[in-house]
Amino acid sequence: MIEKKRVASFFLILSLLYSLRKYFDLNNTETVLYFVGAIIISRLIPFNNEQNINKRYYLLWSLIPLLLMTAYMGIFLIFGDFDFGAVLYHMEMGVDGGRPTIQGNRVVYLVLSFLGFLIPMLFFKRHDRRFKVIDPLIAVILLVCNPFFWNVYDFYYGKKDLTLFENYVEPPHRLPIGAAKKNIIIIYAESTERTFADIKKGDQIFSEFMQLASTGLEAQGLRQVTNTGWTMAGFMTSQCGVPLQPRGLYRGNNFSRHENFFTGIYCLPDILSANGYYTEFMNGGGRNFAGLGAYLDGHNFNRTTHYEDYKDLVGDYTSYWGLYDDTLMEQAEKRIEELHRQKQPFAFFMATIGGHASTGFPTRTCNANLQRGDLSGMQFAIKCSGYHIQKTVETLREKGLLENTIVVIHNDHLIMDNPHSDELNSFYRMNYFTALGDGIEPQVIKREAAMFDLFPTILELMGMRLPEGRAGVGRSLMNHNKNMMEELGHGGLDTAITKDRSLREKIWNEKRPELK
Repeated sequence: MIEKKRVASFFLILSLLYSLRKYFDLNNTETVLYFVGAIIISRLIPFNNEQNINKRYYLLWSLIPLLLMTAYMGIFLIFGDFDFGAVLYHMEMGVDGGRPTIQGNRVVYLVLSFLGFLIPMLFFKRHDRRFKVIDPLIAVILLVCNPFFWNVYDFYYGKKDLTLFENYVEPPHRLPIGAAKKNIIIIYAESTERTFADIKKGDQIFSEFMQLASTGLEAQGLRQVTNTGWTMAGFMTSQCGVPLQPRGLYRGNNFSRHENFFTGIYCLPDILSANGYYTEFMNGGGRNFAGLGAYLDGHNFNRTTHYEDYKDLVGDYTSYWGLYDDTLMEQAEKRIEELHRQKQPFAFFMATIGGHASTGFPTRTCNANLQRGDLSGMQFAIKCSGYHIQKTVETLREKGLLENTIVVIHNDHLIMDNPHSDELNSFYRMNYFTALGDGIEPQVIKREAAMFDLFPTILELMGMRLPEGRAGVGRSLMNHNKNMMEELGHGGLDTAITKDRSLREKIWNEKRPELK
């Protein structure tokens, strides 16, 4: 019986050490040390020959905390490091139309880790009376050590911080009298962070994006802060000038059916619409994913199209996230040409999906026209995305469709867990942003900033006069005063966002007057 207990203790300890190894991203050498450590510890634990002290089934107190920790580790293994706000947001919003790439070996390891903990615990509950005390103790430890526990507590009961609310500035609603109403094209390039230019083969992977940046204004130093690190957060942050503060599950409504999405503040399409712009959003993914449709419906977009609207056109040439980038760009070029003929200033937004982690989605056009060489699938997908965006910009320019027009290109968020995460993490990770077109001279702005600083930057590029360059909680990259990232630092800004309550209440619960 003692030897059985040692075997059970080995698997129990190994299960705990595996979770620590994955969470702290330790390497294979340390994994071997963990195996050796588990063997040594299991040999040192004193056991006796007690047998079947609990003949009846006995509830494990640690089972529920174990399930919660397994859920956390599962999300961590799929997405890498993540915001708790993203979990809350997607639990309430839903993920219709999306499907994350799940690596089978990670699922196997997670299941084995779960079973490696559960089965020995059940064994010990029947064969070692000490586990009447150890089991509830482990339950408490698992609960307290789970980051979810502290995030939930902090979200609902933590100390409030007014920094974000006090820094919010409502944007001006009107362009200056006599200002030229420039058309604007905004391209969200899925996951194409600028850090790809820094890694090995970066000059090949990111060449098209860097060529585009060299012809206009490029921002270097855009960091990712709390509640800006997923697709909808990227849309909202750059269009509304605030991080996407989740409301919390206690609200009880699924946002995809909710009529009030950021009703307390004015976002870019609201302002452009009030200034006579025609606004349109073309999305390579699904309409209902993460509540995108609810936001678009509530913020003055005249027309929106999504993957579902092109099903008959593309047939089976789709990825499980939606349209390939060559299809999307072809349709975008047609729409922009049509909008030019309408003789009304327009704002055209579009969102690609080609760079989506963890493998990316290179198009058949790229496979036919580009040399992949020794690039991985993910690297080639990033290059392919740049190829299509650059080709579209060149096509529009050749057709004369970029006159009196600004083109803004930026990624929605840093790329999530993928085969190159370790290499990317060894660099100062930055989002990508460039603006080119009418009146924009080539320049590089190097300063620390957050994605919500893009909102006032875009407004200024459009000709809007902003007091001190402020709009939302952002400050224009072209304004010399310090922004919130520079004032608070990365960690301080993350803390202010996490502990905010007041701005969250404003953006969700207030009702802004309609702009006329």
